[in-house]
Amino acid sequence: MTLMRPELLPLVPLVVALLAAAIALQWRRRSRLARSLSPVALGRLFPVDVRRFPLARLLCLAVAAGGLALGAAGVTPRPTEAPTAPAHLDLVIAVDVSASMGARDAAPSRVARARQVVARLAEALPGARIALVVFADWPYTLVPSTDDPRVIAYFADALQIDLVLDRDQGTSLSAVLSHARAALDERPRTGARRAVLLISDGGAHDGAASVLSEAAASARAGVEVWTAGLGTSRGAELLSEAGPVLDAGGMPVTVRLDEELLRSVAATASGRYERVDDDGGIRALAGGLQGSDAAPTPTRPPFADATLLLTLLALPLVLLEGALDSGRGWRGSRAVGETS
Repeated sequence: MTLMRPELLPLVPLVVALLAAAIALQWRRRSRLARSLSPVALGRLFPVDVRRFPLARLLCLAVAAGGLALGAAGVTPRPTEAPTAPAHLDLVIAVDVSASMGARDAAPSRVARARQVVARLAEALPGARIALVVFADWPYTLVPSTDDPRVIAYFADALQIDLVLDRDQGTSLSAVLSHARAALDERPRTGARRAVLLISDGGAHDGAASVLSEAAASARAGVEVWTAGLGTSRGAELLSEAGPVLDAGGMPVTVRLDEELLRSVAATASGRYERVDDDGGIRALAGGLQGSDAAPTPTRPPFADATLLLTLLALPLVLLEGALDSGRGWRGSRAVGETS
């Protein structure tokens, strides 16, 4: 507890001492009067035994007066320490630009939605140092680590599924995780929080074991891996300029969102998975990467208004003291009975 007006703290013993002196003087006057009166007259004049020192009354008034004096001194809870500012964030945003990202089960398409996600995150993380990487079968650094979010937003407009060579089509999540760690090491900041965000449909052709092995390597290197999923589990047909892409049996190829793999990658490397088909997922990602999932709701600490509480405590004590003085307390009633 702290005091807003510590100069008023001496009021506590002073007020208690004055009340004790007043009660003592009153008791002495009544005691002298009691010695000059008969027991019958004394019982009719006073509802309590005036020969007994009114200790209960003194305690009630002392506690009430002490509480009011503490309230005047401004007792408040000890202030909590200011929340520690979140560490600087060094982030690599890795965007899947393989052919499957052209599917339209995320409006207007998976890769178009990825462009929006990157632009929104660059705006929401102005203090972060961000690198932009694109990948399919192999990763490429599109923008090295920069402190200017406008650069990231500008290059986000270039994200297309034809951004990489045809021979690089496919999705290698393990390769991009290794590449992202190297990108973070190129321009490190002491004490910065390091993270990788994979924006993908999770359709990795390099196998879950390889991907999770690289995620574990990232965790050992102190790099969080966050994943953002685009698409649906039902999937959509894979399209090319000539029309639907067909498999060896002549059937249209359907590409689906692999949420299980993306969740596993995030869990392995202390990150989090979010679907970013809607704005809620983007906000959740931005809040988590900032280190504040949601703005804290201000709550009133218990017993914050100590002055009010001390006053509420004092009032019944004053009423109790008055009841004792008037003989309505159990001691007073017994004293009256004995006198009568």
